[in-house]
Amino acid sequence: MEKNSLVVLAGMVIVSEFVVAGGAIKPKMEADLTAPVFTEAPYKYVKKPITVDDGNIHGYLRAHHIFDGTDNGYDKVTGSTLGFGLGYGMEIVSGLKIGVEIYGVMDSGLTDTDEKMIAYGQFMNTVKSPNELDAGYGWAAHIRYEGEGYKVQLARSQFKSPMTKTQITHVPNLYEYARVDSEIFGGNASLSYISKMSYGSRSAADWGLIGEFTGTGGMFMKPFDTGAGAYLERGTYYNIDETLTAGTTDSSGIFVAGYEKKIKKFNFKVWDFFVDDVANNLFAEGTYKYSLGKGKGLKVAAHVWNQNVSNASFEDTYGGTLVGTEAVLKWGSIIGKLAYETKDEGGLLNAWGANPGYTSSIFSRNAYRSNVDAYKATLVYKPLKNLKFMASYADYGQSDMKGGKYGFSGPNTDDATELDLVVVYKPRADISLKLFNANRTSEYSSSTNDRTQNQTRLIMNFAF
Repeated sequence: MEKNSLVVLAGMVIVSEFVVAGGAIKPKMEADLTAPVFTEAPYKYVKKPITVDDGNIHGYLRAHHIFDGTDNGYDKVTGSTLGFGLGYGMEIVSGLKIGVEIYGVMDSGLTDTDEKMIAYGQFMNTVKSPNELDAGYGWAAHIRYEGEGYKVQLARSQFKSPMTKTQITHVPNLYEYARVDSEIFGGNASLSYISKMSYGSRSAADWGLIGEFTGTGGMFMKPFDTGAGAYLERGTYYNIDETLTAGTTDSSGIFVAGYEKKIKKFNFKVWDFFVDDVANNLFAEGTYKYSLGKGKGLKVAAHVWNQNVSNASFEDTYGGTLVGTEAVLKWGSIIGKLAYETKDEGGLLNAWGANPGYTSSIFSRNAYRSNVDAYKATLVYKPLKNLKFMASYADYGQSDMKGGKYGFSGPNTDDATELDLVVVYKPRADISLKLFNANRTSEYSSSTNDRTQNQTRLIMNFAF
């Protein structure tokens, strides 16, 4: 069954490539895109953001499939989806640009609906029912004016910043905002106002699996209609005060200020996210690169995330400071990374999709929880230009977030850990295949409550 699933999924991606190459959305290449996938036909492919305004359609086609999982009622043992993202933008007069985007996902037909533990972070369901894996979508649009040294935009789209950086499966988190960027003192300064947010497909995992109901994973409210209490429908734009429990705030939105600059080998950034009537988030990061000769180098980085909670409903549980550092050594075809994060008392209220941490893993963001010391080691080996092997191990210890909404009942009995083994193969610059196994233990796991994961997934992506 698993072998047949792999063959079917591979065929879907290859056929999708041929269909796109023969239609109107064929990217500009030096050679025919319909050349067989595993040949070395020469062509030039430059990946562009989906929001680029060059008069061409850009996007991706993606397949995401789970092969197995631990049959313990916690691990997601099934889930198979096909997704896409499409963006088109154009310049209507000099400097004035407009664009639209649409993202979608549907069941591939290979999801085992007889299983209850389905990876709903791949889908856009409003109910947790294996028999209702409906297609879902998210939409976006922008209008932008670019002058000499500045840019002004109104958008419902992705928002670029460290505090909105997160992983996605198919449909990303989207924000309604007004933003002004300008060159100041050799760097980029920005002022923004975010009025609404639309949660993407993976936010269900941010809430339940990654966040484990602690409010630190990227989404605070539940994304499902369980018939008991409010929920947020993914793909729908909500006012910022609606992203938290009803009645806890009358927030008018998020005010954002950012500044980023490069000075030779040193990069630094400072961002402030002020969530009206909730909290102020100050994030700062600096990186420095050392050259150690041809194909060799060292990068060191450090960041701090301080959260000052100003809302009585959250101040007893959230707030404080996260400090992290990372060292990356590149030595030819080998890359090694060591990272450390420490969080003082209080978890970080992470309700709007932030994931800037160095120790974050595929399914873990425990460094954002209260009283945590987190460690992560990563090794990357690239024997060929288009082939990469990766292994990472993270240990997050045990936080003191537990009970009711903020964790599972009972004491934290295990160190939270995650071991990820990943193979990435890019037969062409626009096609990637990522096979990975994630072996994770929740800090709420115990001998009587097995909350561990051991699952293998395949993600195949075609970008254009």
